[in-house]
Amino acid sequence: MSENRRVRERRRAALIAAARELFLERGVEHVTIDEIADRCAVTRRTVYRYFATRDQVALAVEIDVLQRWSALLQQRAGAWTGTGAQQLRTAFADIGQLVDDAADELRFTRVFDAQSISGDDTELGGQYRDVIREVLAPIVAVLRLGQDDGTLTLAVPPELTASTLTNAYLGLAQRVYGRGDQLAKEQEIDPRLMLVELTRIYLAGLESA
Repeated sequence: MSENRRVRERRRAALIAAARELFLERGVEHVTIDEIADRCAVTRRTVYRYFATRDQVALAVEIDVLQRWSALLQQRAGAWTGTGAQQLRTAFADIGQLVDDAADELRFTRVFDAQSISGDDTELGGQYRDVIREVLAPIVAVLRLGQDDGTLTLAVPPELTASTLTNAYLGLAQRVYGRGDQLAKEQEIDPRLMLVELTRIYLAGLESA
């Protein structure tokens, strides 16, 4: 890799890190390109060399978060053993730990989802769709294994089942970590236990009798 390429990658990573901090502090819609530039001690022109719009910066931050999650999940998946049903139980235990360790990132994904900017049709948008598939891949593989070995019963293809499970789980996790204190007061429950119960419901519905 050339020195110029390394410099560009370091600069891009610094811009993404600065934007991530600002988005978490104030929300995507309240942050400007100028503020991202100031936080990173560069000019707004420099930011525009890497990203055409603020929404593209937000998309890059989301991709960065999801790539980290995907790498962690792939690493954990290498240790999953047993039947499809057993591996699915282990997978959800690992996912639960992942979301516990990623509360700030979950709050960002909640803000990102609210902006409806993931439909970007640029190269960056393609990267986002690719990383979504990477995140889903270990769950799809486990569901397919369980379907093949008879320990899981799926009503629809593994891909649709995996998308349904992960989107519902992520949506609840965003609420748990985005407004957990309010949920605890409003509903008089421990919000984190909702994720435990959702996992139990998933497993009860999928595991073959």
